[in-house]
Amino acid sequence: MPLRGITTSLLIDLPHGGNIYPDDFKFSCPKAALELCEEKYLDELFINPVTSIGGSALKANFPRTYVDVNRAANDIDQLLLDRPWTEPICDNARSIHGHGVLMRLIHGENIYSAPLSHSNLNHRIQNYYSPYHTSLNDLFNQIYKQFNVVYHLSIHSMPSSVAKAHFPHATPDFILGDLDGRSCGLDFRTHISEALKDMGYRVAINQLYKGAEIVRRYGEPAWGRHSLQFEINRALFQDELTGQKNKNFDKFKKDIENFVKKLTDLS
Repeated sequence: MPLRGITTSLLIDLPHGGNIYPDDFKFSCPKAALELCEEKYLDELFINPVTSIGGSALKANFPRTYVDVNRAANDIDQLLLDRPWTEPICDNARSIHGHGVLMRLIHGENIYSAPLSHSNLNHRIQNYYSPYHTSLNDLFNQIYKQFNVVYHLSIHSMPSSVAKAHFPHATPDFILGDLDGRSCGLDFRTHISEALKDMGYRVAINQLYKGAEIVRRYGEPAWGRHSLQFEINRALFQDELTGQKNKNFDKFKKDIENFVKKLTDLS
């Protein structure tokens, strides 16, 4: 049975924009530091434009600092726990830098003043991480059943300082990551890139942000499941010191609306 109101194979997810802090998130760092890690306003920029053209959207309401759905579930930080983790840890783990599925560090500082228990970790995986991925997987399967193809953008924002440090001469406005071609087809990536460039934006591909767990898990281009990590330079729409919208926000919002309209011919 077709999904109600879904008339295109476009799917977006917003894994890092959540700002509802669960009661058991016993952080000791200033909450303001955690809030600066939120990828703000992406829901306002994307959800209505995408759903208005018949696309689908999923958003995490919990913060990434509580549990990060764009990390492997077994990207476990041993330094975070009250006793050793004896199960296998994923290859290329980000937890060695303090940024595993449960973050230990933020801006180089400890998030917690005491170790976490295994039961706390398992609670976050079972009640937040896994339901998010179950929902995203269900959307992929239902859209694929209806259209025989899925075009997925995992929407993120990147600090302008990080982008400028890696691209000092021509800082990109957007970075598209598809794990060097493994998570989406070239035609889809090119379509996205050219649509942005036609609007006057600078685009980098598979540099700095190549894609993480979400596109790795869901991208199967040989089977018509295309998944692309879509990073936006925050300076385009946000005052990064205060976290508030900047004076360019309304213009950028209109640009995103026009960009999304260019995706109606994907399916």
